[in-house]
Amino acid sequence: MQTLALTGLTALSAPAWAGDFVDTRLSFVFADDNVLAGAGETTPNSPNARFGAGNQNTQFYDNFNTKFSGFESLSNVVLYKRMPAFFEGLTTEAALTLLVLERPSGGVDILDNSSYVRLNYQPPGWGEKEGLSLTGFPVSADRFRLGYAYRISWGGSPIFTNRATAAGVPGAKLQLTRDRWYAYLGGKTALVLNDLVLEQETLYGVMGGAGWDILETLRVEAGGGFFQKGIVPGLANQGIEASVNAAGVSGQIVYHVGVPVGTSIDFRLYKNDPEIYQRFFAPEQYPGGLSYSVSLEGSYLTQTLEDPDTFGATKPQGATAAALQGRAKYNLWRFNVLALYRSLSFIQFDVPGLPPFKDFPSGTELKPEMFFAVGADYHLPRLHLTPGFILGVQQPASFRSPDPSLGGSNPPIGLTGTRTVVVRDANQLSILPAECDGNDRCDAQAIFSAKATFRWDLSESVAAVGEVYYTYDTNRTTFEDDVTGVAQPNFEKPHALGFNTLLQARF
Repeated sequence: MQTLALTGLTALSAPAWAGDFVDTRLSFVFADDNVLAGAGETTPNSPNARFGAGNQNTQFYDNFNTKFSGFESLSNVVLYKRMPAFFEGLTTEAALTLLVLERPSGGVDILDNSSYVRLNYQPPGWGEKEGLSLTGFPVSADRFRLGYAYRISWGGSPIFTNRATAAGVPGAKLQLTRDRWYAYLGGKTALVLNDLVLEQETLYGVMGGAGWDILETLRVEAGGGFFQKGIVPGLANQGIEASVNAAGVSGQIVYHVGVPVGTSIDFRLYKNDPEIYQRFFAPEQYPGGLSYSVSLEGSYLTQTLEDPDTFGATKPQGATAAALQGRAKYNLWRFNVLALYRSLSFIQFDVPGLPPFKDFPSGTELKPEMFFAVGADYHLPRLHLTPGFILGVQQPASFRSPDPSLGGSNPPIGLTGTRTVVVRDANQLSILPAECDGNDRCDAQAIFSAKATFRWDLSESVAAVGEVYYTYDTNRTTFEDDVTGVAQPNFEKPHALGFNTLLQARF
């Protein structure tokens, strides 16, 4: 069925209509995430060098403003139409956008990529980029999000948890745009199983925000939302109806000189816009002189989860995140600074909670994720070569439940004593041993990473990319049987040396 659909799309785009286009990234990769380890020696497994790569070949500071690893072969197929309406000042616009994503196994996924229908009204005398617009997302409104850096954005389709129907999360957005400010209001709906009545029910989400260019170089933005997430399944199984509701606010301040305020490519709506197309796909431009931008962003979220300390009750769980991004370009140099803070509850917000739908027990020791990274590269115009480097240090998020003698518990069942659990991302856990070097407990330790990079532009659309990275991570563990035959966590070697080589085409 997917092959037939893809064939049909190819046939539709073959005549090359002015309003249709395909933007594609083909990545031919040869990589090894850790040359110091072989198959079966680490968790997750580290096979030997191979063609292909994924998230395991990235570092904690990579892909901060996109949901993709960068190693995928994918294509955004867009059928786009824009025409003036029969009424003065009104313009109609629509785009069918499909993401064609090739899996490492050779299969192909075809997903809606926030297709939309848009009406834009421009009153007489208003500027070209001003107006009142209504955008409807008939299948997926995932690109309509709150927050600004993609890593700490929220309110996308996963906000309704993975219990939402596969039919998608549609939505709508009403926005007023003027020369120096904008404001919007929107909403989403999802179908989620109600465990009490055993039927799907409609859940709602409301989002709003605004931004203001106080100066030509200074912008402030803020947004917030409220979302229903259904009822707590565990309590519903006991005949108790308890709803999970989530709310939050996000804000950002940006100071920029010589560069526009940018957003993640995964936030933007696809259009047949040559200016946007060139900015994303063409090699980096170096006009000379100094240009830079600095942004500071923060979010506070809250949601109601099951209270593990009180039978049949719920309680609010707060979640926080912040990010600092700095970018500068001076002649042929580029510099980047990145800092992130995420509480453990923020990392698990879409799940929601850990375990799902439950708050942490009283007395749980919680530590947030924090990292800092700096990088620089230099462009050699005659060779079309750009070498660079990145250095970073991360304190991963972790939790440690109360001592069982005090009424606490700690997953997984079967392990003796309380354990520190490192949470690298949502539901990505590493359980540390009970003791470390004679100490009566193990705690999460800082992770250090260094990466050397190069990009060699062979043409306007094809580039060769290389990375060599080293990571020192004493939180790596794997399970091995002890003398009694019970699997227990044991430390792996902390050193990892890997490389990624890509021949990548974009068109």
